[in-house]
Amino acid sequence: MASLSSTPVLDLAQIISNAALVITKSQLQDQMEQPSSNLHAATNGINGTVKKPRLPAAPPTKELLDAKAELIQAASDLSTLTLGPAMYLKSLSYGYHDITALSVVLEFGIATAVPLHGDISFQELSQIVGFDVGRLERILRLLFVRKIFTESRPGYVAHSTVSAYLAENKELAAFLGHCTGEAFPAASRLTDSIRRYPYSEGPDQAGFNLALDTPDPVFTFLSKHPERFHRFNLGMAGISQTIGRSPKQVVEGWDWASLGKATVVDVGGGNGHISVALAQAYPDLKLVVQDLADAVQSGADTLPSSLSDRVSFQAHDMFTVNPVDGAAVYYLRHILHDWPDSHALLILKALVPVLKNGARVLVSDSVIPPPGVLHGQDEKFVRYLDMQMMVLHNARERTEEDFRRLFEQADARLRFQRVWRKGESVAASNILEAKFIDDSVENGV
Repeated sequence: MASLSSTPVLDLAQIISNAALVITKSQLQDQMEQPSSNLHAATNGINGTVKKPRLPAAPPTKELLDAKAELIQAASDLSTLTLGPAMYLKSLSYGYHDITALSVVLEFGIATAVPLHGDISFQELSQIVGFDVGRLERILRLLFVRKIFTESRPGYVAHSTVSAYLAENKELAAFLGHCTGEAFPAASRLTDSIRRYPYSEGPDQAGFNLALDTPDPVFTFLSKHPERFHRFNLGMAGISQTIGRSPKQVVEGWDWASLGKATVVDVGGGNGHISVALAQAYPDLKLVVQDLADAVQSGADTLPSSLSDRVSFQAHDMFTVNPVDGAAVYYLRHILHDWPDSHALLILKALVPVLKNGARVLVSDSVIPPPGVLHGQDEKFVRYLDMQMMVLHNARERTEEDFRRLFEQADARLRFQRVWRKGESVAASNILEAKFIDDSVENGV
């Protein structure tokens, strides 16, 4: 008989206990209010107001991040172990119903229709959102199990802490809308796209193209559908403010000050929010933001007047030779992961004709570490990102070696230097640096 002092279940429970202790100590030291054990309690502030969690005063330590990752992974492993293989696989295979229910909430504005204070009957909510109460109730009862909304009293719906956050965060709702509106249908057609194009990585042959019945790559499709395009941009703006994706990660993630007075080209820079942050932090820099016409016009319209002499906007197709000759840096943020290798190479090759000796190409993208380096939960997140690129674009997240090979294939003079890592995020706090080294110039030829 096995000893009760050490079994897989008890070992996992001990990991959870130890990690919980580290997390609780950190919260107490930072004087953060302890989270409620009742995830349903959205209106637990004064006079029934929605209480918002106070953010920590300082960035989380590595010890705290590790403890959170260990707890989440151990809890997941404990659940899997307790369920057993058959029930675990059944539970996994039914997961698409959670996404389906969430998509209904987003499409019909249910989160904003439920009052932040108090509750609302299923019947009244049905009239507001515009479909029958029977289906509404069945959809919400699934989400109740996931701690999204709660039945405050028989026949009435109220916000949980999770759904209240969704109701108040328009950027998060927009990002989730992109996931349920474009990525989820695309994922459902992945097997069909592989069967139809088994050896192709064409950006017009992804699951997305089959699901949305379009030959257009994602961004071309979105540009033709203003509501979808607006939702995508709003969602990406929100994601860009999160840890690992914020402008601060870029501003502090590379030695921009070493450039002195120099020009930086922000290729595919959208409305220029990153360039604005760089210009504010480094007064010697001039920045050129390049993207589709609508995106750069939006940035030009909202540019602070104090930066008008140092930040400019330019409509440009990144697959054609760059019109800015001789800049110190050409920066691509979250660009290459949206394209398969064949197209990523075209983007890099379009920079080569204007690169001068010593110029840098900087790329902000996730860098997939070797297997086993990350905690399981972080590894899963990276793999989620990789699958997202596959189903939407036939593209991929890349390893350091993948990037090294891309630079070399684009031009032998484009020499990979290093990966700059800022913070503990596994998402997008990496900046890859390549330097254009023309040996003939350096040797005085």
